[in-house]
Amino acid sequence: MLSLKMYPSKNGDAFLINANGNHLLVDGGFASTYTNYIAQDLAELSRQGNRISLVVCTHIDADHIGGLLAFFSANGCPDSRGIEVDAVWHNSLRSLSSQPQGPCMPQDARVLESIKRRGFPLATERAADPISVRQGSSLAKLLRIERYHWNDGDGSQCIDSRVAALDLPNAVQVKVLGPTVERLESLRTWWLREMKKLGYRGVGEASDLVDDAYEMWCAHDSQSAAPCIRPIAAQKDLQLTKVYTADTSIANGSSIALLLTAGKASVLLLGDAWAEDMVAELKQRQTDGGIQLFDAIKISHHGSNHNTSVELLAMVDAPCFLISTDGSRHGHPDFEVLAEIVDRPAAFERRIYFNYETAASQQLRTYTSKSHARFSVHVPEGEWIQIGEANT
Repeated sequence: MLSLKMYPSKNGDAFLINANGNHLLVDGGFASTYTNYIAQDLAELSRQGNRISLVVCTHIDADHIGGLLAFFSANGCPDSRGIEVDAVWHNSLRSLSSQPQGPCMPQDARVLESIKRRGFPLATERAADPISVRQGSSLAKLLRIERYHWNDGDGSQCIDSRVAALDLPNAVQVKVLGPTVERLESLRTWWLREMKKLGYRGVGEASDLVDDAYEMWCAHDSQSAAPCIRPIAAQKDLQLTKVYTADTSIANGSSIALLLTAGKASVLLLGDAWAEDMVAELKQRQTDGGIQLFDAIKISHHGSNHNTSVELLAMVDAPCFLISTDGSRHGHPDFEVLAEIVDRPAAFERRIYFNYETAASQQLRTYTSKSHARFSVHVPEGEWIQIGEANT
């Protein structure tokens, strides 16, 4: 059995997955996503004697990491966990850090402290997004202090496309498709370059203060791009091949992308990954050059036409597509992506799942596939989405 919940997480991502009895939490949206939705489900799992096999923070964006900060802040110490967590995957600077180079110099400490005082960005609806005092700490610091099994140890190794697949009970496997270590090194290099502009002269050695400043800076930078919103009506005659431009966000390039299999069922979880990276990885998996069929695909970066290319969609298909966003930022999802998904011929009906009703989802309801392929639009509210044979 493979089923998942796609939580209301504003413009972010948050998924709880049940894979043959193994529970995985992939991203947490904002703090309010955890407080209003995730917390009660995890409490119920704990009451039933369940645990979380794996928590994944795909990358350091406020709309992915905020709810995980709230969760690990609230989940208690090792002797009194709210729910047990077997493993955590999260790439912070500590996961790529050079060897310690001695104590932090006073000027460096002042730069890092000034960034830490800014904290993590809040969701737009500030009053609905409470941030606890402990969320003034990075996720890296919380994982270290509370002694979670992090990145197969103490967090000093990174999770990238080279790591071995994680095998879980009942024929469940989690394979990392991205990022490459080069993408993670690019994020580290960018951060150090930005810090040097502020007077920092360190090398990003492992420390709680460096962890805090790194994650808080990255989370703010990911929110700083100006929204690029086009009216839905203006998009109706455009095709993805004409409007697609590759994502250049270094933070998105560092996103963990996963292939989760449970028996014969499979789901592709693309985080905010770059389309070109996924094409390169999937080409290595191709055996006959044909389309790779999954049971579900979580579309990258909330349906942005910078992260789903025609080339990528020519390589993959599924009877279930997942788009996570309320449409409040950058105009996601872009309708060109949705049209490209459903315009392709298919022998099965595609179910397109949204976690909010948006202008794009409403337009899709009235759209006719150019190939006359069957599709349907769904906006489940707090319901488990069944993946696999039961959904085909």
